[in-house]
Amino acid sequence: MTKRPRWSLQLFLVFGAVVVSFIAATAFEHWRLIAIDRASRDIADNASPSIERLTAARGEVRRIQVLLREHLDRKAHGEASDRKPIDQARQEMDRELTEYLSLEPFPDEQKFWAGLLRGQADLHEAVTRSLLEAERGDLQAADATARTAVWSASGHLSAAMALDIDFNAGRAHDLALEIQRVRSQSTYVAFGLDALCAVIALVGAIALHRALRAHAELVESHQQLLVHRASELEQFAGSVAHDILSPLNAVGLSLELAGRPGDDQARAGWIKRGTSSLARVERLVSGLLEFARAGAQPGAGARCEVRSTLDDLAPDLVASAAEAGAELEVDVRSASGVGCNAGVLTSIVSNLARNAIKYIGDGPIRHIDLRAHDIDGNVRVEVQDSGPGLPEGLEAHVFDPYVRGPHATQPGIGLGLATVKRLVEAHGGKVGVVSVPGRGCTFWFELPAASDPPRAATSEDPGNVADASGAIRHAH
Repeated sequence: MTKRPRWSLQLFLVFGAVVVSFIAATAFEHWRLIAIDRASRDIADNASPSIERLTAARGEVRRIQVLLREHLDRKAHGEASDRKPIDQARQEMDRELTEYLSLEPFPDEQKFWAGLLRGQADLHEAVTRSLLEAERGDLQAADATARTAVWSASGHLSAAMALDIDFNAGRAHDLALEIQRVRSQSTYVAFGLDALCAVIALVGAIALHRALRAHAELVESHQQLLVHRASELEQFAGSVAHDILSPLNAVGLSLELAGRPGDDQARAGWIKRGTSSLARVERLVSGLLEFARAGAQPGAGARCEVRSTLDDLAPDLVASAAEAGAELEVDVRSASGVGCNAGVLTSIVSNLARNAIKYIGDGPIRHIDLRAHDIDGNVRVEVQDSGPGLPEGLEAHVFDPYVRGPHATQPGIGLGLATVKRLVEAHGGKVGVVSVPGRGCTFWFELPAASDPPRAATSEDPGNVADASGAIRHAH
């Protein structure tokens, strides 16, 4: 039996060591590239679009204020004036906020949404009240409403947007630093592995002269590949860093315009804070805004839990109902998720609940029930109120844009329920209403339940208080 030469074993060991080094370098590089890709997607698909949408919405808030002021001034001078530009600005603000809420949120980002939605509703109510007063000829009251309620609501909404923008800017900053850290780490480890390969090849050359040349060529080829990839990685990180360092002049201009008029010290303080926060954003956020994607269509794999989303929304709705002198109770009997982002579900439920609060009427019983349960593979959410119900003939058209009752006295332009219908149908669901004149309405919608729901919450889960049937309840 022929004995294998010693140099053959050495060659095998040297070759094996080099191959292991190659595999380790490639695996490590791809592993680090995955982390960079994930951070880049979070910036491009979440932080940057959120900042763009919120910034655009803030600009529309300012435009609403300016247009309303001009409208009232022309009315005061006896000139003809059309409120259509104001309504268009309001629709544009709503669109930007809806598109923002449809994006996948960062962890803890949903805590800002209740303030945004409440500020949005307050601004619409104040602007509508001022316009109605102007149309009735009470210009003094309209001017007073514009200078107090509208400016206050605008300030609160702008402040809520500023906090959310600051949050997303901070996330973008952290992700950019993570990209830079990973790139540096990858470069050092890659060159370290290259050096290791070179040392192994050198040791093999001393023992195996002829085998050395083949291994040396292989190591050199691999080293060039690693240098090329490290260069590509550095160029990518440099591009991201350049974008992050590009100033957001449009954001700064919007804040500057928002801070000029008014004498409300509290509002001025919020605006100053927003300006300071966005000054930091201006140094950090990048041209990645061009990658922003908007729209209310569900993304692949979009999912949110009905119970947790309604639990997050419940305290603000209960407080709003209490301010209107009504009682709101939340009864969640669904353990399923639905195939949409939490922001979309929040917007749908908030619109229906606030619509019920607005039209609860003056009856002796002022009660609203918000219920959620599973039905035939869907999740059904119902909002039932004890108000006066819908006028005859309106039930079939209540979800159409700009449709309001013939004797409606509450402010609004008729877009809330139309928004609900558009969002629900875009996610494969359906909406409806059942009205009993004199006894109230039940607005409902159904969305397909998402597959593979997590286990249902039990009475032992922290933060959940369940009744005997397993339903989580909130009541004021």
